[in-house]
Amino acid sequence: MNFSKEVAKLKNNEIAPIYLVLGTESYLNRIVRDTFIHSILKEDEVDLNLGIYDMEEVPLGTALEDAESIPFFGDRRLVIIDRPLFLTGDKSKPKFEHDMKWFENYLNKPSETASLVIFAPYEKLDERKKISKLLKKKAVIIETTILSEKEMRSYVRKTIENEDFTISPEAFELFVQLTDAKLTVAMSELPKLFLFGQKTKYITKDAVSELIIKSLEQNIFSLNEYVLKKKVGPALELYHDLLLQKEDPIKINAIMTAQFRLLLQVKILEKKGYQQGDIAKILKIHPYRIKLSIQHMRPFNKQVLADAYNGLIDTEYRLKTGQGDRGMQFELFVLQFASNHLMTQ
Repeated sequence: MNFSKEVAKLKNNEIAPIYLVLGTESYLNRIVRDTFIHSILKEDEVDLNLGIYDMEEVPLGTALEDAESIPFFGDRRLVIIDRPLFLTGDKSKPKFEHDMKWFENYLNKPSETASLVIFAPYEKLDERKKISKLLKKKAVIIETTILSEKEMRSYVRKTIENEDFTISPEAFELFVQLTDAKLTVAMSELPKLFLFGQKTKYITKDAVSELIIKSLEQNIFSLNEYVLKKKVGPALELYHDLLLQKEDPIKINAIMTAQFRLLLQVKILEKKGYQQGDIAKILKIHPYRIKLSIQHMRPFNKQVLADAYNGLIDTEYRLKTGQGDRGMQFELFVLQFASNHLMTQ
């Protein structure tokens, strides 16, 4: 990833006429956008020389016209293009006819007094398209792809160190787990930990547990673990807590079913010899989720996972057809599953 290198160039005032910011990591996209604005424009120039255009709301020609305009009371204009779906393989009909010939001409001969920055929050462009090929040839490309778990851990550790904080190993592991090893989520949660520990400059596991709230999916992941381990009491307690939080029984059941489907898929693919990275690519799921799923399903054989999955399918049918008390259907499922299965290797 060339992200750090190109951001450093921007901060050093090494400015190119055309940029393509390609990738889906929201946090990195925000960082590079702020860097463009503060590196190219002075504070009193922003209102006059910054143009931001969403290609799902305005035609491309509007942005190109702005890029070709002379800067107002400054040396350079900054024109940002957002969501250029016309560069991807998306088949939906656009609101506007985007002028590709004008764009092609601009790429071949860009304005000398403007920087055109195209933010493409996609995994890739459709390089079968002539305009996509030309853009990648003419633009400086800044990659903002989703970080691997290793990269995410390194970035977060450096951020904590740069704030003169330390974090216990247990706290760090819990933090990665509760943020699903996603950089954007992690960076939005860190300020709470910094504020809480500003006196000691130390982040504890208790602080992480108290301040970083579990998502519904994470709570249901724990719920499924209780079910598989036949921990009936904790399973029912957590389920009732979710009901008290006004979560819908059908929604809870649907997420549980999806998670068990994933466990089954991972089990089958691992048995066929696929590694964690390969499974993530096949299922198109974040590698950290696959890592957790592998750890989660290994103590259980395929039949146990399949029985739990099928039991949840039956529960969903009863919930949707109004058979019996809605609040009791999950309890029946847990009790039946616990009575029929032993934890197996």
